[in-house]
Amino acid sequence: MGTYITRRLLGMIPMLFFITVAVFLMMHAAPGNAFNSILNPNIQDPQALIASLEKQNGLDKPLWWQYIHWVSLFVTGNWGFSFAEHQPVIDLVAPALRNTLILSITAEILTLGIGIPLGVFQSRKPYSAFDYSTSVVSFILFSVPYFIFAILLIYVFAIHLRIFPAQGAVGTGPGAGSLLDHIYHALLPAIAIALSYLAFYSRNTRGSMLEVSRKDYVRTAYAKGLNSSTVFSKHVLRNALIPLITFFGLDIGNLVGGAVILEGLFTYQGMGLLTISAVNNRDYNVIMATTIIFAIAVLLGNLLADILYAVVDPRIRYN
Repeated sequence: MGTYITRRLLGMIPMLFFITVAVFLMMHAAPGNAFNSILNPNIQDPQALIASLEKQNGLDKPLWWQYIHWVSLFVTGNWGFSFAEHQPVIDLVAPALRNTLILSITAEILTLGIGIPLGVFQSRKPYSAFDYSTSVVSFILFSVPYFIFAILLIYVFAIHLRIFPAQGAVGTGPGAGSLLDHIYHALLPAIAIALSYLAFYSRNTRGSMLEVSRKDYVRTAYAKGLNSSTVFSKHVLRNALIPLITFFGLDIGNLVGGAVILEGLFTYQGMGLLTISAVNNRDYNVIMATTIIFAIAVLLGNLLADILYAVVDPRIRYN
């Protein structure tokens, strides 16, 4: 297993290389740059000032030189300087990544904590009134985009009831900046994500449970005289969870980098909002940093899914 993990980690290096090259070229092919968006157009001779700033920051060099220079600094922990925000990129990314991780973990806990048990209960009583009613609700939730849920949640809980803040920015009252304060501001967008994802998990859990319960080894377990709870926990549930591990691994990357629209709606100060701001301002260093974090999240999610396969299914071994 250790050799497999090491090999997979080393295999991420060329993937990250191609991803960063593609993003780097696309950003430099776009019209304008960071200085065009932050300079006052009323100043005298703005083009001369922009040319001077580009020379100071090495943006007048060939693209291959700029990329190599950026990589050589990035691997040493120097992620560059934000042209738009006038501060080191690491100082922008660190709190944004923390907020996004809090949002992602909260959403994942809600999704798995509700979706999987719901699917299990549905499979225990298939084709019952409970199964049909919850299935209808699941199909409705699954068909509605999560940003629609976000708008509804903002209207009901933030504007009408005023239970949660309409914005995801951390407050300034008592306890501001604490973990509970972060979770409080992340809870509403996390619920919007969970409403869509839990339907997906419940339906797949139900289908997987019903499929496994019809296997020969399950019937053999019953024939050996094992009680229903033992067969359910040791034979049905464990094997039914194997397909769900793939979804869980992919969700890690999706939640870290896929809630861009949601963070924009809630003004949640996470990676999505930071990326949108950086793209609008052509802030190259910030865009490159967030891109690598998104890519690493997806690759690590896939690796975690493979590792969990071997943990859940003893038949799977990586040599």
